[in-house]
Amino acid sequence: MSDRLIACEHCDYLHVEEEIPAGSVAYCVRCGSPLYSAISARFDKPLALALTAFVLFVIANTYPVLTFAMEGRVETNTLGSGVVTFWQEGFPFLAIMVAATSILAPIALIASHIYVLLPITLNRQWPGMKRVWRILAIIRPWSMLDVFLIGLLVALTKLTDFADVIAGPAFFAICCLIPTVLLMNITLDPRYVWRRLAPAGLVYPTTDILADQSNGDENSQTFMTCHTCAMVVLDDGTGHVRCPRCGDIVHHRKPRSLSRAWALLLAAVILYVPANVFPIMTVTYLGRAEADTILSGVAALINAGEWPIAIVVFSASILVPIIKIILLGWVYLTTSMGASGPLKERTLIYRVTELVGRWSMVDVFMVSILAALVKLGNIATVQPGFGAVAFCGVVILTMLSAMAFDPRLMWDRAGMQTGKETALLHKTHTRYRVEKQGEPS
Repeated sequence: MSDRLIACEHCDYLHVEEEIPAGSVAYCVRCGSPLYSAISARFDKPLALALTAFVLFVIANTYPVLTFAMEGRVETNTLGSGVVTFWQEGFPFLAIMVAATSILAPIALIASHIYVLLPITLNRQWPGMKRVWRILAIIRPWSMLDVFLIGLLVALTKLTDFADVIAGPAFFAICCLIPTVLLMNITLDPRYVWRRLAPAGLVYPTTDILADQSNGDENSQTFMTCHTCAMVVLDDGTGHVRCPRCGDIVHHRKPRSLSRAWALLLAAVILYVPANVFPIMTVTYLGRAEADTILSGVAALINAGEWPIAIVVFSASILVPIIKIILLGWVYLTTSMGASGPLKERTLIYRVTELVGRWSMVDVFMVSILAALVKLGNIATVQPGFGAVAFCGVVILTMLSAMAFDPRLMWDRAGMQTGKETALLHKTHTRYRVEKQGEPS
């Protein structure tokens, strides 16, 4: 009996894709990265959550987020107010990035789920469904409403010391929207979506192909993995083919991965200095202007007794960027040198740094909220500074650097085998762990 094959996206180790117990996650037996989880193949629940998220998103963009009252003057802001303020203040880069991460990417994420899951639930086909689901893979890392909420809480803490601040309907809509989107993502297995979108009669590579190769078949072929839909694809010898399931171009490895990752990381290192030297905003209060850097903002939170929020801001805005730059540099350097160990630990470090980098946008969102809300002339005004531009550049460049890097190169440069023969020898060798119990099985 033949079994469908699946490859680890972080080390390219080939596995047999098998059914695992409910509530468990399958992990790569070589690098320990998660492969897939046991989620129901139903689409109605994530569709309902997507529709709910759409309604909440409309509310979040229609009603005020915060109302700021001081000296008899009242100002309100919406989700898009920071974008408009950045643009009017002459910071188009910040305006574009805040709009992309807090408005455009979240609505695209929600809308793409509705556009794809609704016809699947109704057993119909709409034009461009595969293209929309492919674009979703690009959009997902840039949806940062959860980070925006933390920036909102930091801004709220800074304002309550000298003014009356009231949370509006949009604030509570955002608080409900974030867990709704989270549930929408974790209740849906992308594998089942791609199987429903796949062309009729699509043949998946199985262990039969490995058996033919081990028997000395002259027409044996090597494998590649689609970075978009994770399908194992047969290489035709050119090194890049069209995925028969999603239609995206499949490369053996990301083109010029290491050089692009290095270039983006070095650019982030250059911007890190002005990001911490120049003020991210200038606060004018009762005619007195004071420049505020990232570090001075943390100190102000500590002096105000807001230790939990100060720790969050210090970790996200100071520790995370510098630690991410150091760790990514170490991963790239050891990969360039072809170092053989510890590969599993380096893969884990890369996965963690790729996930946490987005949280450094907290300060950028905080500045966008304060600049849009505090507009009382000499009484109280917040203006963005060049430090916010440089810091936003650091965050974006480190994220792009991690995305450009292909972690499979770590294993290639170390001379590790792909392990395809292992899938042939053992029908059931995928390690899984029951998350509810936390015990290996």
